Amino acid sequence: MITKLHKTKRCVVMAATLLAGLGRVTLANAQSGDQASPATPENPNVAPRIIASSPKMGAKDVDSALKEITVTFDRDMSRGMSWTGGPPDFPESPNGARAFWRNSRTCVLPVKLQPGHHYRVGINSMSYQNFRGDNGLPTAVSAISFTTRGTPVKQTIPKIVSLDPPNGAHDVSPSVTELRVTFDVPMGGGMSWCGDGPTFPGSPAKDAYWTQDGKTCVLPVDLKPGSQYELGLNSPSFRNFRSAQGVALTPVIYTFKTSDK
Repeated sequence: MITKLHKTKRCVVMAATLLAGLGRVTLANAQSGDQASPATPENPNVAPRIIASSPKMGAKDVDSALKEITVTFDRDMSRGMSWTGGPPDFPESPNGARAFWRNSRTCVLPVKLQPGHHYRVGINSMSYQNFRGDNGLPTAVSAISFTTRGTPVKQTIPKIVSLDPPNGAHDVSPSVTELRVTFDVPMGGGMSWCGDGPTFPGSPAKDAYWTQDGKTCVLPVDLKPGSQYELGLNSPSFRNFRSAQGVALTPVIYTFKTSDK
């Protein structure tokens, strides 16, 4: 699984699970190539085709106890992969489990499924094309879509239980070096601290991070005396503060002011 950290001048956005609609599991080991020729046994220099998947594409009533999604190609593949997508349609991965190749033609994605849920797992995308044959040609973009049987798990919007410094606080010490937001449920690992201009705190050479319980996100900051600050936790464009179930936090405006000394 890959996470990508984007730091603009005045905004910290990190999408986990991977990258909100781009590539969730993508490992590169490929070359460029032409997909124009038809795939036939007589012509090995063509793009690989998917010949089987588990679950089958479009399957319904899939057992939510299923632990693996697999895709099998018609020829030997390189060891790259691009399982693509984003929450809530992309399934969770069990802790510590990584996608792997079972053999030269079948790739396996470990998953943790929920009952009564629709899933979509992309095979390559316009941006990520690391599912390639051993001749370097990428397979066409496609997806495994399926629905699990059972009553849907209730998915609630995560709530903020505390902000440190508190929202709306005055006379915050400029010596404060971290902002902390704590949620009522474990979160998915992404983040969207949003803002721009002088009201967004300066950033030292440290990355934002999550505490071990997955409920508190910490943003290192460099504050100035006598300054008014304003940040967005999520925004209409960036919604990577999400619960572990993939439900986005409703955007919140976070403001505070530092003391003169």
